[in-house]
Parts: sequence; C-alpha cells; structure tokens
Amino acid sequence: MHLSRQANDRAKASEMEHAIRSHIRKHLDEDPVLFRKLGERLNEILKTLADQWDDLIDALQKIISDMRAGASSDDAGLPDMPEHCVPFLRMLLEAVVGTERPSDEQLLKIRDLTVELVDMITGELTDTFWEPYKRPAQDALGARIFRALRTSRLVAPGDVSALKDRLLELARANHERLTRA
Repeated sequence: MHLSRQANDRAKASEMEHAIRSHIRKHLDEDPVLFRKLGERLNEILKTLADQWDDLIDALQKIISDMRAGASSDDAGLPDMPEHCVPFLRMLLEAVVGTERPSDEQLLKIRDLTVELVDMITGELTDTFWEPYKRPAQDALGARIFRALRTSRLVAPGDVSALKDRLLELARANHERLTRA
C-alpha cells in the first residue's frame, strides 16, 4: 500500500513539474523575468525536496497558484499598477537593481519610467505595427525608448541599447495585451 501511494505521489509531482515547465516555456516571452524566476524556483524546490513527495507536491501547487495569479512570491514589494505594465516593470527593475531590493525612491522612478515607456509603446501600436514594412516606425519607437532610458539615468549607459531591444521584444510578445489596454 505504501509503495503504491509513493508511486502515485511521484507521478503526480512529475506531472505537475512537466505542466509548470511547459507553461514557463509557453509564456517566457511575455514576462521573461517572472518566468525565469519561476523556473529557478522550480529547480530549487526539486533539488531541495527530492523524494519528500507531500512537501514537493505542496510546493509545486504553490508555484501553480502563483502562475494562475500571474505573480511571483517576490512581487509583494511591487507598486500597484496596471497588469499590462508589470512585465515591463519587472524587466526595468532587474536592469536597474538586479537582485537587490530597490530603495523607495528608485522604485518610484522605475515605476514612472515604466508607465512612460508603456504609454509610449501603446501609443504607437497598431494591428500591423510588427510587420516588416513598418520597420521605420519600429526603429523610431526604439529610438524614443533609447532616449527615455538614457534621459532617466537609471540604466548604465552601456546597457541601454540591449535593454531597449529587450523592451521591444517584450512589447511584441505582449502586443495583444497592450493594444487592449
């Protein structure tokens, strides 16, 4: 009886792990920081709780709940803002403070920059914005994002161009959500 339960718990944990990994792969482009952190958390849980099936299943269930809520356990300190802005906020926070906790002043500046950039992006988006023939409009938006990042002085000058590119990729991955905002 005990072996049967253990095999069932192992199978359940394995199924949950695979569902989480699949979800992370599917949505990574929409919120790279969130889903990379969820993946790291998953790996840590699997390493820490190996063969402790009840605890492992509970921890995996917590990750699934966080994914359903579109949140992470370290989101508690994030300012309240529209949902479509949060992936951009996470990306900017990571670029500016890395794994450190931002000061209240930094958080306000990053929040304001996030809103400015997302407003800038949503103001440009059309149904065909990402089509190849719209490349001049994409480049113009990229130049405006670059200037806003430079002007903010929050991002190291050497990191601005790469961050601009990642923000544009994030905008493309979230096109539908941004055009509904």
